[in-house]
Amino acid sequence: MIPFTQYVRGLAGDDDLVRLDGPFEVPVDVLAAEALRASGPALRFQRAAGSDLVSGVFSGPDQTHQREARPWSRLSLGLGLDPEAMLVDLLETISTLGPAGGNLNPTYTGQAASGTDIDAQDLRFPQGETDTWPAVTLGVASVSTADGTHWAPVHGSVVGGDTLRVRVPDTLSSLVGEGTTMTIALGVPPAAITTAYLLAVTEQTATPIQSCGVTGTVPLVPTNGGLVPSATEVVMETTVVDCKPDFRSDRREGWEYVIESGPLSLSVERVRTTENPVIPVSPVGRPLADDTRLTGLVTAAALYHRLNNYWGISPVEWIMLPAEAELGICFVASDVLYGGFEWQLANILFSFSSLFDTVVIVDEDVPPQDFGRVLADIWLKSHPARDWTFSEPDAPAATRPHYRRDNETGSRLYVNAAWDPRWKETYIAPRVTFENSFPNDVRDVARVLWDEPDTAPGETTENESPH
Repeated sequence: MIPFTQYVRGLAGDDDLVRLDGPFEVPVDVLAAEALRASGPALRFQRAAGSDLVSGVFSGPDQTHQREARPWSRLSLGLGLDPEAMLVDLLETISTLGPAGGNLNPTYTGQAASGTDIDAQDLRFPQGETDTWPAVTLGVASVSTADGTHWAPVHGSVVGGDTLRVRVPDTLSSLVGEGTTMTIALGVPPAAITTAYLLAVTEQTATPIQSCGVTGTVPLVPTNGGLVPSATEVVMETTVVDCKPDFRSDRREGWEYVIESGPLSLSVERVRTTENPVIPVSPVGRPLADDTRLTGLVTAAALYHRLNNYWGISPVEWIMLPAEAELGICFVASDVLYGGFEWQLANILFSFSSLFDTVVIVDEDVPPQDFGRVLADIWLKSHPARDWTFSEPDAPAATRPHYRRDNETGSRLYVNAAWDPRWKETYIAPRVTFENSFPNDVRDVARVLWDEPDTAPGETTENESPH
């Protein structure tokens, strides 16, 4: 388990975090969104008063541009993997955090957030230009029942020193009533917030965390609302005062497009923080935002796990819901077991998630880190007249694409960018690469020239033009 502050230090150690000193004349969410748009590093907003804020810690660079880092590198670090870990390793790690069956034995340690005597406004949450109140993002709500403690992501606003208005999944709202205590945890270990998102998008919030793999990873501590990670930066113990407040917000975190959610009004009873709290924030609604990337990764992990347990074999190599496409597209690399398998695969994906209305299937040997190869295969292997298949126009509306916000039905599309298994291999054109496009002697000469310092890329010899 990696505490959140240690995770942030790790990003800084990898030169993937930049510190900014306040005061900030431009709203924090604007700076955070601009850094994401430019595929920049994570940002730490250092402030003389209140808590430090960090953005971009769960996001990553735009994959349509060539970068050394990958969109999932930061979360891989947070979950104890190498930042250069493969996507599949991350998806499998996320899957182990969810329901594991049976009651596991949690580990308990002391609570890191021991400072008190502040109210919610003292934390100085960021307030966007269009926000009425400061926004709480990337939080985890904890509720205790007779079955155990339940976690879910929470998104809301600070409307006063002792009042929060939040949105939580309906499955969590059904477990509480007026007077129920609920704890809001901010700055939790990456494994904890990943678990909360995973339980939400798989509609398993009713599963107590004592039955999830996260209990073997994250030490816990009891609070009035339920168990929270002991290494939480901010713990807000609250009481539900209204289960149906007249509260609406046009802004939604990524998980709120997957499941039904509703508002709650909370009275803040106590706020505990670490000595120098660090709180993650997300520019909700902006491209490549942390909540969008986190939702895409946990959804991909859930789909990867379900598909590879669907047939009794594991044909799927990887699944990706790129935040660049605002989760409207699902890419899947799979072995095509038989003619028509790709059509069946696409329909199963549509039935398991409403985040996308387009599925693109590529061959199993296409690497997810080479997104250019993925896009090239769409152009190379799929003909719109033959391999782009639209459904009837009365398919259920996907919840995430921008162009389908009116709840009207429409067509779904699957693109078969994989070689047809019925084709003879001799009919399949070889991929044009350095290895298969030149004779051996030419390749050997090219390698020798490449290794010579005077002819390395960017170098020119005397009397040579750089062009």
